[in-house]
Amino acid sequence: MVDVTIQRVDRMILSVLQIGTVTNDAQIASAIAVILGAVFVLFQLRQNNRLVGATVVQAEAAARQAQLSNDQMKQNNVLANMDMVMRLYEFANTAEVQSSWLTVLHTNVAGRDDFLKLPKSDQVAFYQIAALFESLGVLVERGFVKIDVIDDTFQIELAWKMLERFVKSFRTNIEDETYVFFEKLVHDIGEMRKAETAQNKASSSITTTAPDESPVK
Repeated sequence: MVDVTIQRVDRMILSVLQIGTVTNDAQIASAIAVILGAVFVLFQLRQNNRLVGATVVQAEAAARQAQLSNDQMKQNNVLANMDMVMRLYEFANTAEVQSSWLTVLHTNVAGRDDFLKLPKSDQVAFYQIAALFESLGVLVERGFVKIDVIDDTFQIELAWKMLERFVKSFRTNIEDETYVFFEKLVHDIGEMRKAETAQNKASSSITTTAPDESPVK
């Protein structure tokens, strides 16, 4: 569009020069100055259009790069979180933790007195398993991992069932709220299950299962 206009201006200059025989030099110069001024403006417009076009292309490329970087960061975050969960899963499957888990499953602790009667190794087992699930609760609460991933991987509700009396007696003795993230994790999983049940219009009946021989699923 600008090129066509410049061609028309060129023809206008030629026309002015051709009528020079009937017009004095001052008038011709004035007319040519006006025409050249118009040409300069049109040239600047063309350059500005090119600059704007290049800027738009650069902006679009930058936006695409930013989106790709954002997507990559999200993917890296997901992978890092899954790596963290798998490391915890591997730790929970070590012989030491499995031994502690079996101790918790097969030891009846009604309160602190029963707990204190246990051998030191069994007491350590209770502390170890409670600390493991407290750590999972902290990770979920801080948003490092999704609660459904933890629920799919670990026996959260069974762990709380076996450790609840130990936790509550421990709190009473030291007069402090300990293992709160563990308890909150159990509560949040219960709420998640209720929401899923309502969404799927499934039965809300509770099935009783035998204790699992592993803290993980």
